[in-house]
Amino acid sequence: MMDIHELAPQRIDLNLFRIFVAVAESGSTAAAARQLHLTQSAVSHALGRLRSQLGDPLFVKQGRNLVLTPHGRAMIPQVQLALSTLAQCRVQPGEFDPASAGLEFHLGFRDILEAMLLPPLMSRLDELGSGLRFTSARVRGSELEEKLKSGELDLVVDMELPVSEAISSAAFRAEPLVVMVGPSHPAFASGALSEADYVAAEHVLVTLEPRERAFVEQRMQGVGSRRVVRLHCHTYFAAASVVASTSLLLTMPATYANTLAGLLGLKVLPLPFPCEPLPVRLYWRRANSDEPSIQWLIHTIRSL
Repeated sequence: MMDIHELAPQRIDLNLFRIFVAVAESGSTAAAARQLHLTQSAVSHALGRLRSQLGDPLFVKQGRNLVLTPHGRAMIPQVQLALSTLAQCRVQPGEFDPASAGLEFHLGFRDILEAMLLPPLMSRLDELGSGLRFTSARVRGSELEEKLKSGELDLVVDMELPVSEAISSAAFRAEPLVVMVGPSHPAFASGALSEADYVAAEHVLVTLEPRERAFVEQRMQGVGSRRVVRLHCHTYFAAASVVASTSLLLTMPATYANTLAGLLGLKVLPLPFPCEPLPVRLYWRRANSDEPSIQWLIHTIRSL
């Protein structure tokens, strides 16, 4: 089998290797096409050319996905390293100008982080006189890696989650949890809530995936599992609206809680027991780490 280093450089189109890596990381020609802004037929045609030049099928079908052949697995680290080295040659510090760039970024959030970050982000763009466009999508933790690898999203902001080596991440902030009370609960007037009061009260809970719920409960040191949950709902705004008209309690991150309290006439109280803040991180495709636009986006959101 021919080694990648044995190929005549003048006979190889480097774009074929970019497509090879995209298919390997995303698992399909359709996902790679979305990531690279190409048609699926163009991606399939490029793979055919590379297969012919290398003398190996590179991928085999496994269910709905394409998986690497042994030769493809041997090649992928060499190709990724080579493309990363070439990318560093063309990236110049300060190359990205948000005031003149006509890009559209695709961001992934859960509802609470979307409400916390989009207002200051768009305000920052106004200050810069930028015409950049953004599309925000709701993303579950279990979907995060797939949507980044497919190119559907450029950046995701979420709580700390396990990811593969194909995804890079950086700490964003540590978000403390607080409890919200409405006028119908005695703590609204007294401003005091004991741990016994907290456990005895009825609660509204925003639905999380099981792994995410376990992550939060761990930080609440077991107290959260002792609550009586009267209502599960999908968004914090809906949950806070229920708190405004009932005696139910809502535990949620502090930044958004303070915003909702002002809008809905609620009070924000500290949790009456020790609780570790929730770590929030930024996630993006490792292959995009040297792109000036992605570097600018990461820096801008971390500064909010």
